[in-house]
Amino acid sequence: MSDNPTIVLHWYPTSPFAHKVAWALNFKKVQYKSVIISRIEPRPNRRPLDGGYRKTPILQIGNHTYCDTKAIFAELERRFPEPSFYPKGSHGEPTEASINVLTRWLDTTLFMNTASQFRVETFDEAFLKDRSQFAGREINKDQVNALKPFTRHTLRADLALLNHLVTEQSQNGEKWAIGTSEPSAADLHIAMILWFINIIFGFDWTKDNFPVLGLQLKKTLDYVGYEQLDSLPKISEEEAIEVAKKERWDLEDPKHDGSLPIELGTEVTVMPTDTGVVPSVGKLVHSTIRETVIEHKNETHGTTVYIHFPIVGFIVIPKSNKL
Repeated sequence: MSDNPTIVLHWYPTSPFAHKVAWALNFKKVQYKSVIISRIEPRPNRRPLDGGYRKTPILQIGNHTYCDTKAIFAELERRFPEPSFYPKGSHGEPTEASINVLTRWLDTTLFMNTASQFRVETFDEAFLKDRSQFAGREINKDQVNALKPFTRHTLRADLALLNHLVTEQSQNGEKWAIGTSEPSAADLHIAMILWFINIIFGFDWTKDNFPVLGLQLKKTLDYVGYEQLDSLPKISEEEAIEVAKKERWDLEDPKHDGSLPIELGTEVTVMPTDTGVVPSVGKLVHSTIRETVIEHKNETHGTTVYIHFPIVGFIVIPKSNKL
């Protein structure tokens, strides 16, 4: 493995999850470059790096690609342990497990309830078609708008629950979101949701409706240098592919812990279980209860990349399976 590999964030600036990863990189004080991609498919120059995965963002480190924020955060914590995403709690207790459970709710239920409030009338036909394919169902503008008053009620209930948690744990905003003296991954995950809400409702909405959450959002964005995102060094998609070809190393310590009933070396597909259910294809080279890694070769570009996925929220099946 290179001691100083090139790190590349592949994203588009309106993606909430991409912002969260950019904040995480800034949190860790990591030097990185960015590739601005199209916000809709097709993305042919990303396929050599992601094997078919269509969600955004991905994080490229040399010829290794990390898909989904869970895998990205885990790798950043491994490579750059300080400052930790998981500082000790107010009584010295570990926080990683509780943060990961909270994040699962934030990234699924609360995120989808927030997305229900999109102003779909502003979507052009190409974007609407792309997001319908992403969701696995047709997005009907009239139906979405008709449901908004009722889905907004559900969203406010979720936000009230989050507000209660943060107000209680942070001591009315005096500490960070879950009561730590230092910022944690929880602050980044919560900030993503609040930033997304403000994009939809306006940038004073959270502050006006949930002052403690508004304070937490401002604190977090200030800490991660939100304004720096406009000045990130950029490279092209073609240059990112060259990085994968020039900065190459094999997977370190490949293993199979027996939790997945597929042998290493088998051609597999890896897919999310919620949205963007498009298979990433490659040879299974690492499998544990926490991580899947596939080797993906692209003959056109002459690349061999290792693509890393979390287990939670994904399914791995043999490529030959008829399911």
